Amino acid sequence: MAVFKHCMSLSLAFLAVAATVLLLAGNAAATVADLCKETDSFPELCKSVIKGTTDPKKATELAIKALIVKTEHVKEAAKKLGKSEELGVCDEMIDDAIDNLNGALQFLKSNDERSLNDYLSAVLTDIVTCDDAYEESGKTSPLAKTTETAKKMASNCLALASQIH
Repeated sequence: MAVFKHCMSLSLAFLAVAATVLLLAGNAAATVADLCKETDSFPELCKSVIKGTTDPKKATELAIKALIVKTEHVKEAAKKLGKSEELGVCDEMIDDAIDNLNGALQFLKSNDERSLNDYLSAVLTDIVTCDDAYEESGKTSPLAKTTETAKKMASNCLALASQIH
């Protein structure tokens, strides 16, 4: 009888551990979806950038780093277009965006959520200002497709950052 009780309690302990592991695994998968669900209408872009990360802080870091790369691509694309007043504005705004993204990474590391959000908001404004320079002159931005993706990524950064607690 003592052997039976011992086996029974061992079995129950095993089942409890197994259930906990399955529950945690299920929550981890849901967390990735939940992180990106909060990113307005760009969850697929979010998922491609955060690469399965379930930690909001790490996801935000990955998203910011991906946006730095994308913003550098915008800068390179702008350089290939030559010179114009609008491109001058874009060049300045893209430089500001890159500076603000690097600042955002520092605020993320120091857990300064307010400054992080301020800097990420500024990045979105910087990118929009580049497009506005063309719109105000009555021209279509040759960078519109590239900046559109950058704007979506910046929006995702803000949504991910808002989930850090």
